[in-house]
Amino acid sequence: MKKVSDNAQKAKKKVQGKGKSKIAVTSALIYANGDMHIGHLLEYIQTDIFVRFLKLIGKEAVYIGASDMHGTPIEVNARKAGVTPEKFVEKYWKEHQEDYKNYLIHFDNYHKTHSPENKELAEHFFTELKRKNLIYLKEIDVIYCEKCQRSLPDRYVKGTCYLCGAADQYGDICESCGSALKGTDLLKPHCVLCGTAPVIKQSQHYFFKLSAFTSKLKKWLNAKDSDLQPELKNWLSGWLKKELDDWCISRDAPYFGFEIPGSKEETGETKYFYVWLDAPIGYISSTKNYCDKQNGKDQEKGNRKGINKCAWEDYWKHGEIHHFIGKDISYFHFLFWPAMLMAMEIPLPKLTVHGFITVDGQKMSKSRGTFFTAKDFLKLYSPEALRFYYASHLDRKVVDIDLNFTDFKAVINNVLVGNLGNFCYRTLTFAEANYPVVGKYSSSEKNAENKTAKILTKTAQDLFEKIKNNYLELDYKTAVKNILQIADLGNVHFQKSEPWKNKDAPESKAAVAWCVNLTRNLAILVSPILPEFSRKIYGALGEENKKNETNLNWEDLSFDWNGKVKKISMLVEKIEKLPEKNKFPLKLVVGQIEAVKAHPQADNLYLMKVDLGSDLGKKQVVAGLKKYFSEKQLLGRKAVFCVNLKPAKLRGELSEAMILAADDGCKVALLDVDKTAIGEAVKFEGLENSAKEITFEEFLKLTIEVKTKHVFYAGKKLVSEVEAVLVEKVRDGAKVR
Repeated sequence: MKKVSDNAQKAKKKVQGKGKSKIAVTSALIYANGDMHIGHLLEYIQTDIFVRFLKLIGKEAVYIGASDMHGTPIEVNARKAGVTPEKFVEKYWKEHQEDYKNYLIHFDNYHKTHSPENKELAEHFFTELKRKNLIYLKEIDVIYCEKCQRSLPDRYVKGTCYLCGAADQYGDICESCGSALKGTDLLKPHCVLCGTAPVIKQSQHYFFKLSAFTSKLKKWLNAKDSDLQPELKNWLSGWLKKELDDWCISRDAPYFGFEIPGSKEETGETKYFYVWLDAPIGYISSTKNYCDKQNGKDQEKGNRKGINKCAWEDYWKHGEIHHFIGKDISYFHFLFWPAMLMAMEIPLPKLTVHGFITVDGQKMSKSRGTFFTAKDFLKLYSPEALRFYYASHLDRKVVDIDLNFTDFKAVINNVLVGNLGNFCYRTLTFAEANYPVVGKYSSSEKNAENKTAKILTKTAQDLFEKIKNNYLELDYKTAVKNILQIADLGNVHFQKSEPWKNKDAPESKAAVAWCVNLTRNLAILVSPILPEFSRKIYGALGEENKKNETNLNWEDLSFDWNGKVKKISMLVEKIEKLPEKNKFPLKLVVGQIEAVKAHPQADNLYLMKVDLGSDLGKKQVVAGLKKYFSEKQLLGRKAVFCVNLKPAKLRGELSEAMILAADDGCKVALLDVDKTAIGEAVKFEGLENSAKEITFEEFLKLTIEVKTKHVFYAGKKLVSEVEAVLVEKVRDGAKVR
């Protein structure tokens, strides 16, 4: 057996301490302010694989999660939706849990930051830090929007970074240079809510003495046994070159969050904990909630005599904590959070940072058709296809992962289906059809088949150990390669043995028995990545345990299984088509109005005969333009028409297309396409028109508006082959309908 790598040795130390310590693993707390998307799923799948693996090797590990529920975006969006913040976040809390379930992501406990436990612990942290003279009050400049009549938290002011000059940056962190900012640092700031320039006011706020921890954080960074990722070490070194600024941990009303105890008496105003103070404490409060529930179950059974066997301290003070986060929130998790834990005398967690998801080489974009919510993606592909693809690309390097759909299809069809799935399904189907009971593979028989199988067994067992180390190192992509190498062994052996030629021969029975055992081992090895795939194999072998998430454990790897093979259902499905992208849902063409007359049954409607070119011919269009244009003004006019709208009868007259017009609330204007020929397409730059029929209700959901006399959708300008489409006499922001 080869000596394991230094990384594997470090990884083993992380999860194989003295005794059987409790391990809690977390992902960043998703913000309860919108739909989960495939970028979020990368982190939850990465974490879920690790926790499943820890359980597989017998570790007492739990996956702890929660929804992040506080902050200004929640408060503002709840008000827009006409509901309370509590009701607003509850909706997403439930929806996100359904998304996790759909993608086979299993939390041992999923809680919320707006909870009694989190309030209790946030106040405990605050009180203790204050007692240790690590929190103080200071009057500072705050950004205030006079139009909105509110203070603007960091994410509600945008401007230019004063350090690197990057435009359109939020007031908390520059996405270009990675520096922490304050809203007052921004050049040319504007309010995100209304766009106006804010003013500066003074307000008293609470500060945590982050500066007092500069040297301790440096020591942590430079520790010999540090397992920080190299990229993070570089970032931290840059951040710690100078003394850290103290951290403002309070916010002014209106704010959805926990009130700071005693703040009104001390400052004259009610202050709230900044979301980044109580959000990471949510990791601990969810652990506490988990333990409280476990203790409650035990007491209900009457077997603990009221003695609690589980406490959050068992994990956070005496066990192991692993955080998985995205690189965008590294600053908070590698500076603020560790400093708070140091101050509270809580050991620091192990941190693993991943990159972002791009789609077909670009940032996810709704306008390019490359933004997929978790629900949307599930309509197209299976959850295990995404789990396998992500695992095939994940290691512990902080690099972005590109979901290239051509590659995605090839990986699933040629690798998952063609290699792993094909071997397991083929083996079990053949065994079930030809042998009532698969005999035990015996290494004592002396024949050529057995000699070959013994060599293959040794090769496979060596790979088992490598795969274990791969998982420990969070090098999933190498784990996948090694699992596939084992499947290759099986595929080659099955093919060379040719058991279908003489099913009754001892060599055929032995070969199939060995392949069935290899299939069982593959199910165990791949179960952290493909739990449903493995569950189907366990079921076919009569080893499915519905009460146990892992079914079989690492110690069950062997070549000693024998028994009856049941009928196996299809393990994985091929991908037949790729998603459509770069599509705009409307088909827009230039048409010319040949005739106009009043609608016989409606005062505000015209009936128009429109020439839409040789391909589409002439259509009748019903338009509500009578208040704004005379018949003479419309006759002979060229305009832009939507021609894939579902035909409808308006007051008894059929409308076969729709004319587009811009409306700013006072004036209505048609779109100008003087240079474009009749029947020619107009498109938003970079997007293709769709031929698929849509309803008027679907059309109304699109946001098409006028800016600087041009028409835009998702930042894309409407153009033809020869000109940009213009609109005169309406104000910026006019909606196109």
